[in-house]
Amino acid sequence: MIGPTTLCPQGIGLILLDLDDTILIDGSKISPRVVDAIALARERGCMAAIASGRPLVMVPELLRRPETMDYQICTNGSVIHDTIGGVMFERPLTRDEALGLLDALEPLRPGWNGFIDGDAYFEWRGASYIVSGRTPTVRELRGSGGSLHTGMGRYARKAVRFAKRMLTHREGRYQVRSIRGAVEAAEGGVDKLGCSLPSPAACERAIDAIRHLGGYQVARMGRQELEITAPGVTKGTAARWLMDYLHLDPSCVVAFGDSENDAPLIDACGIFVAMGNADDAVKARANDVCESVYDDGVARWLERQMAEADGANHV
Repeated sequence: MIGPTTLCPQGIGLILLDLDDTILIDGSKISPRVVDAIALARERGCMAAIASGRPLVMVPELLRRPETMDYQICTNGSVIHDTIGGVMFERPLTRDEALGLLDALEPLRPGWNGFIDGDAYFEWRGASYIVSGRTPTVRELRGSGGSLHTGMGRYARKAVRFAKRMLTHREGRYQVRSIRGAVEAAEGGVDKLGCSLPSPAACERAIDAIRHLGGYQVARMGRQELEITAPGVTKGTAARWLMDYLHLDPSCVVAFGDSENDAPLIDACGIFVAMGNADDAVKARANDVCESVYDDGVARWLERQMAEADGANHV
């Protein structure tokens, strides 16, 4: 264990880590300081797991290694992998559920992405919406750090880089005109659906349409993007499953995140730490706020807890 702290008197037994804008910068880079802090916590007896909206095929190779992570919660909690990539838990959308969602939202012209049997499918239209359709607010731009001009540049670069990752031809990633064919062939179901809409208003209408269908978990990512999982499936429910599997009390678990799809971890874990760059709504509900991903926030928070534990052990 890291040791008893003011926030977690019992000590920390499991660390859950969102990826994008939590430990990953620009979708792929992770600070050596963050890697070292996680490694030190594991040396002291903690386990570490990612808790991401990504499928395993889109998780950086470093974070799939047993020497770096113990588990991987993927696609917003619909799949949990062990240290060698085996599936421990899975609850996908059924094929009929996924097709029903595609049909219900079709009038809004969404750009879909879907994660099926470990593969990732992206519609070209979705990348177009991400690059050209996202108009940040002044608050979002200022919240990204620096001047308004700097914020616009960072926001635009982030959108372009995300779209570029979607369109990069790699094993397990496919760019398609429509994901319907892949969904129709998905006998084992769809781990997660994502969609980009042409406007914030269309995104609101899409949320209403999904709610009318009933039961699905929907996370709004930005002004025009949604992530959809099966009824009752969130990062929080997956975290609880893993805690039960490991016989850990929630009070011994700390999670880090920045976005709406991380919010279910707040009620599931003893401590939820929002990143300094997190959405305001996420920060408002968090137990603590650390520095931003650009300032190695996860590493700094873990280092403080370990230093505090060391001090307590020498009293």
